Amino acid sequence: MQRTVLLLLLFIQFSAQAQTLSFYDQETKEPINGLVLQVKNLATDRPDAFLTDTSGKVLINLAFPLIVSTSHLGYVSLTDTLYSAKDYDFFLAPAFYELDEVVVTGQFSPQSAERSVFRVQKIDRQEIEKRAALTLEEVLNNQLNIRVNQDLAIGSSTISLQGVSSQNVKILVDGIPLVSRVGNGNGADLSQINLQHIERIEIVEGPMAVNFGANALAGVINLITKKEFDHDTEVRAFVQTESAGPEYGLDAGRHIQSLNINHQLGENWSVLIGGQHNDFLGFQGNAGPRQHEWNPKKQWTGNGLLKFNGENHSVHYRIDLLDELIRDFGSVQNNFLSSGENQPFAIDETYDSKRHSHQLQAEGRLPFLNRYTAFASYSSFERQKRRFSRNIVTEEERLTTGEGDQDLSTYRVWEFGGTGFLSPLNRLDLQVGYQVSLEEVGGGRILEGQQGIEDYGVYASMEWRPLTATTIRPGFRYAYNSAFGDQLIPSVQLRHDLSEQTQLRLSYGRGFRSPSVRELYFEFVDSNHRIFGNPDLQPERSNHISINAASTYKLASKDVKADLNFFFNDIYDQISIGQNINDLTSTTYLNVDRFKTLGVTFNQEATLGNLSARLGFSYIGRFNQISEEETSLSEFFYSPEVNANLFYTLRGTSVTINLFYKYTGRLQSYFTDTNTQGEQVVSIGEISDYHWLDATVNHPIGEALNLTLGARNLFNVTQINNSGLSGGAHSGGPSVPVSYGMSYFLKISYNLNLK
Repeated sequence: MQRTVLLLLLFIQFSAQAQTLSFYDQETKEPINGLVLQVKNLATDRPDAFLTDTSGKVLINLAFPLIVSTSHLGYVSLTDTLYSAKDYDFFLAPAFYELDEVVVTGQFSPQSAERSVFRVQKIDRQEIEKRAALTLEEVLNNQLNIRVNQDLAIGSSTISLQGVSSQNVKILVDGIPLVSRVGNGNGADLSQINLQHIERIEIVEGPMAVNFGANALAGVINLITKKEFDHDTEVRAFVQTESAGPEYGLDAGRHIQSLNINHQLGENWSVLIGGQHNDFLGFQGNAGPRQHEWNPKKQWTGNGLLKFNGENHSVHYRIDLLDELIRDFGSVQNNFLSSGENQPFAIDETYDSKRHSHQLQAEGRLPFLNRYTAFASYSSFERQKRRFSRNIVTEEERLTTGEGDQDLSTYRVWEFGGTGFLSPLNRLDLQVGYQVSLEEVGGGRILEGQQGIEDYGVYASMEWRPLTATTIRPGFRYAYNSAFGDQLIPSVQLRHDLSEQTQLRLSYGRGFRSPSVRELYFEFVDSNHRIFGNPDLQPERSNHISINAASTYKLASKDVKADLNFFFNDIYDQISIGQNINDLTSTTYLNVDRFKTLGVTFNQEATLGNLSARLGFSYIGRFNQISEEETSLSEFFYSPEVNANLFYTLRGTSVTINLFYKYTGRLQSYFTDTNTQGEQVVSIGEISDYHWLDATVNHPIGEALNLTLGARNLFNVTQINNSGLSGGAHSGGPSVPVSYGMSYFLKISYNLNLK
């Protein structure tokens, strides 16, 4: 299928003169070869045809006005007026979406999103570049059904999905779980996940326990890394500098440098190496001298890939490295010596995190399997906390001796897994697989200094197509965990094509979350805390139901994609922290709560001329268990979200203007309080709503350079009110931190392609 994507009206001088037209992809700046030009001379009414060569060029030597039209799949239309006295370069804008975009998360084999039984959302590399997003946090804060939570003390950010906490959202890298926070279950720190080598992000909402095991109760976010290269050698480098609110300069704001090099070693071998330095110098705001509202953070990341690509098998090894240092500067305190001299001091803290991950993955075909995948990975993560007294005059440092002041926490995980795919019958595909996870956590706050959990799982599913338009996918997973025993997890999905333009999906899945090592074996005692883990915890269990309808319709002769999704999550034995009934002076983790979420999401996206747009709305209800005890109370509190992403290409140029907007509605909940008479009463607390807007301008300069200017948080949101609800640890009590305010950035990218 071809789409007419360019209509050019050429007014050429009376005398014929050779003229070169060059055509490039607006995003990649690569020449578009094989582009067919149908040329009609208006004076003679004679049609001609031309074809662009491998450099995207075509030579025209015609007189009199012409009409030239081209056909090429995947590009939006462009109209311009040309004259024969000069050559022209055209940058054709790719369509905002493609009907055959490929997804891999949870699939039997890579296939189009429309054919998947799961509803898969995709964020591609082009959108990441348009946002100038550096971390996973920055690319997800505009997504519907996702809330980002900040922890100012340790500089981390986590998310909730469909109203369910980050402990139930599994972050994957090429399908392998990412190791992040030490022994604290999922709760991945999004600010530690840089996007330098990520080709696209796939999001599947709802339990994915059959494929990915425990802790995928709310869904999975799969980061697909770049492994294929178009040229023998590719060099990608950029520098980016940002303000932190109004604070900017060499000693303020954020400064990033990045370099990636890909190289083909031969017909079958390729290698990638990259590194990035992200230096955030903190945000002082209204804090006192030396102190910061947002602590300084210095982050180094590196990655490497070695890949062999054979006829029937592909094998690659990748390594990812992280080194991060967060500094928390204390307030200055006087210290008068016996001589009367004042040598002031401050109590400072540092958090030093290091991670290295190794992945060996293979895929291909075997005589008895249509396709197989296999992987082995090892990840090591550690966080060193240091607390010390610093002499402000002499800069001398001395470690403090309080309990818990110095702590080294370690987290090491081995992961093994594999899947096989076969088609024993017509219209029937099978998948079988296994997964092993060996987890070891150590540190001064873990019972006996070190604990481990082993998890073993086998799973199977099938895709049966009783009708051409219908696919049914039942599946199950049997899992054994050394801490809490075994689980049998079923799921079933159905996709039915109501027409060529409309698909209907129904999904039911059981989910579970195994208690983390922290929840099982944590021990933390100091002057302010007495917190203990609970080895008798049971896994959280859930039921999930979703109904999805996706359709494509015409608006002003243009395709518009619409997506309507309903979901319901019912979680039993939710793990919470509460008072220990055997020791009222301490707190522990308990299976006490039941939690439910209910919601609807509606998205539309389209490309209309030079404007691409995506608009969305969601409405999520969250259940609070107090309403079961007090039947007069409403069972759910609902919270709306609205987002809009707009991409506009300036006519006749390759300059794009991009806007990213999101409205996050207020979040309400019941809580118990004590009135003046000492009676327990139920009150309503809430976290306030807020608006967020980012804007960027992308401007290519020649073939190798690209300039991006932008502003984040144009509504200057810093903190939002929090009445009665916990904003999370270290969040600031009656307010919840969102950002350090409106900031500006400049990014210069350099791309070099050889052969």
